[in-house]
Amino acid sequence: MFIYIIKRLLWVIPTILAVLFLLFSLTYLLPGDPADIILGPRATDEMAENLRERLGLNRPWYQGYFSYIRDVMRGDLGVSVFRSRPVFNVVMEVLPYTLALTFAGMGLAVINGILIGLLAANYQNTWFDKFLTLISFITASTPTYIASVLIIVIFSVNLNLLPSIGLGEGGLLNSLYYLIGPAVALSIGWTGYIGRLTRSSMLETLESDFIQTEKSFGLPRNYIIYKYALKKAIKPIIAVIGLGVGRLLGGAVFVEVIFTRPGLGRLIVDSIFERDLPLVRGGVLVAALLFVFANLLADISYAYFDPRIKQE
Repeated sequence: MFIYIIKRLLWVIPTILAVLFLLFSLTYLLPGDPADIILGPRATDEMAENLRERLGLNRPWYQGYFSYIRDVMRGDLGVSVFRSRPVFNVVMEVLPYTLALTFAGMGLAVINGILIGLLAANYQNTWFDKFLTLISFITASTPTYIASVLIIVIFSVNLNLLPSIGLGEGGLLNSLYYLIGPAVALSIGWTGYIGRLTRSSMLETLESDFIQTEKSFGLPRNYIIYKYALKKAIKPIIAVIGLGVGRLLGGAVFVEVIFTRPGLGRLIVDSIFERDLPLVRGGVLVAALLFVFANLLADISYAYFDPRIKQE
């Protein structure tokens, strides 16, 4: 297991280098002079030259790239063009909001998905099972931005139960109240996926030999499901949580923009419209690192719960 983890960690290095290469190349992929594009037509030659120096555009490409890697390894992501603040500080200010939204959405998806999957497996081949399976398919196929709009229209505009925009002020409870809508919207897609995975895993577990032995002793079905089968069936769900966190980080972009919440996704979108390249680089790099390490945890979880992967 230790060797497997080391191999996965080594694969992270070329992945991060590839991300850094793409981010640095963004500057050179822009048509025209990036300094003139960022500053606009009213910028003076002196302002454009200062920005070229800050972005490393006055040096050969390879020198700028290696200098960029060196700065990133030291934790220096540059300075925001329009905020005149270190990019690292700007990103760290909004990152907790994105992490809170992501983990809240993942928590709701796990709880609701496992509940749906257990009930569907317990009432296999009944109308209730078919109804829950249909719900799982619908939720798994619903894009995050559509779920966000539906929640705002139904629960904020029509029913006036949830706030539609903002972060909330006045304490923890009010912040949690404003988090309900975005977290539910973010969790809908993975709720259906986890529900289908739980149902199939539970049905497979119920056909295993040790469960058949428990049935032969005359134990009640519900007792067997929640006492014995659930412990084995839930392992694949635990293994995909790391992958789900990485995916939900991407979906948080739409939720933060639609619900007008501060966060890493909204920061990246705003910086793209502002053409603040250092901030775009820093925000995308942090998001990519979170996604890479979330997938790394998912791979390690797969190996831990499925020894066949570790042996391969």
